[in-house]
This record gives sequence, structure tokens and C-alpha cells, in this order.
Amino acid sequence: MLRIGIVLDSYTSSAWVAKVIEDIQSSGFARLELVLLNSDSEQGKSSDLTKLRNRWRFTLFHLYERWDYQRNKTDHDALAATNVSSLLNGVPSISVHFNRREGSDSIPENELAEIRNYDLDVLFCFGSRVLQGGILGTARYGLWWFHFGDIPTSYSGAPLFWELIERNPVSGSSLQIVTESLDGGRILYQSHSSTDQISLYSSRNPIYWKTAEFALRCLRELQMRGIDYVQSLPVSSERKTDARRRDRAPNNLQMILFMGRYLSRWLQARVATLRSGPRTKWFIAIRRRTAAHRFDDPSNYRLMPCPEDRFYADPFLFEKDGKTFLFFEDFRYSEGRAVISCCEIGSDGSPGIPFEVLRCPFHLSYPFVFEHEGEIYMIPETRGNLRVELYRATSFPTTWTAEAVLLDDIHAVDATIQKFNGRFWMFAGISNGRYSNSDELCLFFADALTGPWTPHRNNPVLSDVRRSRPAGLLFYDEGRLIRPSQDCGKAYGYALVFSEVLTLTETEYEERPISRIEPGLIAGCIGTHTYNRTEQFEVVDRTLPGQ
Repeated sequence: MLRIGIVLDSYTSSAWVAKVIEDIQSSGFARLELVLLNSDSEQGKSSDLTKLRNRWRFTLFHLYERWDYQRNKTDHDALAATNVSSLLNGVPSISVHFNRREGSDSIPENELAEIRNYDLDVLFCFGSRVLQGGILGTARYGLWWFHFGDIPTSYSGAPLFWELIERNPVSGSSLQIVTESLDGGRILYQSHSSTDQISLYSSRNPIYWKTAEFALRCLRELQMRGIDYVQSLPVSSERKTDARRRDRAPNNLQMILFMGRYLSRWLQARVATLRSGPRTKWFIAIRRRTAAHRFDDPSNYRLMPCPEDRFYADPFLFEKDGKTFLFFEDFRYSEGRAVISCCEIGSDGSPGIPFEVLRCPFHLSYPFVFEHEGEIYMIPETRGNLRVELYRATSFPTTWTAEAVLLDDIHAVDATIQKFNGRFWMFAGISNGRYSNSDELCLFFADALTGPWTPHRNNPVLSDVRRSRPAGLLFYDEGRLIRPSQDCGKAYGYALVFSEVLTLTETEYEERPISRIEPGLIAGCIGTHTYNRTEQFEVVDRTLPGQ
């Protein structure tokens, strides 16, 4: 049983911290043994004049932060003030004094001996500032610190805000083992998410919820592997040359410049909406496969006609009896959700008249159609029903019946199955419902199509919004197994990424990005997020501006 300690400014913390504490207490392999409370959390060493000066310098940021929080906060608020004392009943506590210094705090040496008596394995720091000095050696596997921002960077007084200032489309978060070199710690876990370019809270909330998952993932690995796990971790490189200014919140001048850009982006968005309407419009594009065009060549596709009252997306192809059928998401604006529709593709690549093949009382998309043991199956995305469901064609292609529930009570998107080395492998975008399904890729395996399905021990096997979410069937090209995925960094469905699968076993997964399709390579395109093919045809989807 791992012995865990935590550092808090007070028993009133945030909802995401409460979740970490609750997860540890219910894990079965780790137990909280000590709480360190910062007795100086509301005081500090600065003079009254310095405090007043700093309060004035950062006034606009704190006003924006409060306004943005009140305007955008959700029911599942990661930053909500939460009393965690009930989760810590019976856990001993020690009040400690923090010696404040630039960029970090330390605990006096005469207070460390009592902490060492608890023989901790890990000490989590949830205080407002990172700790250094002798405290780093009081737990067997170090002081663990949640960091919000890119690596390498500083320990910012405004987490995730500099990504908005610098217009960075991607925001990082990590769990690190702190060392005396602030930016030279070992990286336990690292992830990347999309930056909300309008709202700081809308960036922070899902990222904080996702980052709360890192603690149990790393503790589980530590419990299984011990010191070998810690020694295998990468070390963060030195901080960026401009990182020093991130140690604090942006000053008033920086906020004035930011608010100017904020208002400009807001006005541009409003004008674009008035010109083209608020609806997203996706299209499907088709081409015949030829040796002249590689899978990552976006040229020579022809758009499939689409009525004004809907959009078509997530195209999948299936060949039967010499005919090619196209299945796709058919999103009806009037209904606010999609059905699955189908059409036949002519020999010249022209689509026939679409017809509806599957409707449910919840949204459907991503109709992954395949054949197994003489039967034709479909796994549409059914996240709205919190399941991954398998359907079987009773009269292809028009009639389908629910065959099995492959995964239940799960927030899963774009489930894609690949038969490999005698087993079924399912790739899916997974979340706990409080952060984006585009951020993390999970694997499951089974000996039979209907399961039972076993989660991969390293789930999520990827945690990066730039290439996690599936984007179509895996396929072989020149002997390589290729997995299409979405880059949702700049926007949902922004670009396609193609990665070669290097290792796929019960205990390991590794892939290497080898190519991509940028929307800018296609005239007028601002997004593309699905690719599929047969021996005869290839299909993609695209979103175009002004639709």
C-alpha cells in the first residue's frame, strides 16, 4: 500500500483537487497518511506597500478572471471551492511555515523531521506555489506537482492564460517530480489539449478535470513497477528564454492588449455568423483510387451534393457483390442530431440518392461498417447512449438490428476495430465526460467480436489532442499498418494525421506520425477529419467557410 501525503493551503480547495483525494482514498493500493497545512497561506512576507503595488499591477487580469469565470462556469466546475475535510477524516495533519522566495517556497529544516517520521512514498503539492528545499527529500519517490502550461516553462501565476496571450492553439498540462531545478524535474505524465481562444475558464475547466486523472494513473504505475518506473521517466529540459515573464499574472498593459484582441476576435466571429449563419456545414468528397495519388494527397476529390437543411460527414465505404456503398453521418439541423444514411457509389464515383438506414433517439455518427464470419456489422458512435453498440445487417444495406453492447457506461467516440495477430483491437476516444473526447486514445482487446473487451493496461495510450481521436479504418500501405487520426488542436476536426503502428500488444502501444493532410492544402477547406478507402475508392470529409 503506497503511503501518500498532500500539501494544502487550507481544507477549502478546488473540486478537481477533491477528486484526486477521493480517487486516492478509494484506489485500494494507496492511502493518505498525512496532510501538510500551510499556516502562512494568507500572509506572506511582502510589505503592505508591495502587496498594494502588485494588486494594482494585476488588477485587470483578476477582474477579467472573475468576469470570465462567472460568465462561463459550468455545472461540473473544476475550480469550485470545495471543503475536502470530510475526505480526510482520521488523516493526521501538521501545520507548517513556508519561507517565501522568488518562484517557490520552502519549509524550515526544523519542521521536516516530523514529516519524515511518516515514511511517505509520495507527497503531492496542491499549494498555490511550488515547494523546494529539504521537503523534496521527505517522500521516497519525491514531491509531485501538477503543472498547467507548456514544458519547459515557469510556474505561472496565471495558469493556462499565456496560451491565450500568445495565441497558442494547444495548452499543456503535466504531473512532475519537482527537483531543485524548477524546470528540470522528471515528467510523470504529460498531455495536450485545445486552447479556447475566447475564454480562460473554458480552457481551464476541462484541462483541470483531465489532469486530475493523472495522479491515479501514475500511482498505479508506481505501485506496479516501483523505482524502475521513476528512473525511466524523462527529464524536463531547461525553461524557455521568455519563460521568466510567465512567473506572474499579466500586468495591466498586457491585459489591455489582450482585451483589444479579444474584442476583435469576438467582432469577427459575430460578422462571420451574420454573413454565413451559425451552422457548421460538412461535406463528403469522393475519388477513385489511382497509383498517382497517395492516401495523403488531397487532390482530385469531388464533393458530394448535400441539401441545405443538413450536413454529411464521417464517410465509410463498404463493397458487396461488386457494388460500393457509402455510409455516413446525416445531421439534420431541424432535429439537432444525426441519423446514419447510405448511398451507392457508381463506377465513375458519382453518389446515388441517399436513404436512411439507422435512427435512434440519440445522436449517431461515425458508421464503422465491416464484415466478420459472413455477417455485416456496424459500430456507429453512440456516445449519447453512453455505450459502444454493435449492430448487424439483417437486410443489407437498409435494415440493422442491435446485436450486442461492447462497452457500457462509457463516454466513447469513433470506436474503430482492427483484427491483428488473431485478436480484435478497439481504438476509441475516451473521456470521463468532463473533458474532450478528442484528447485521449484508449485501446481495448478481445478474443471474440462480442467480447468481453479488456482495457489496455496503459490506457490512455495517447493523451494529445493533436493525434488521439480516430478518423477512420486502419489500413495497410506498403506493408505498414496506418492509423488515421484527427488533429483537433486548432479546432475540432482541423486536420488528418496518419501514423504507422509500430507496437500493438496487451502491454505496449506505439505509433509514429508519418504524414498529414492540412486543410489549407485543399482550396477553401477549413477542416477535414475522416479518411476511408476500398480497392476502388477513397473518401474524406471537409468543412468549408461561408456555408
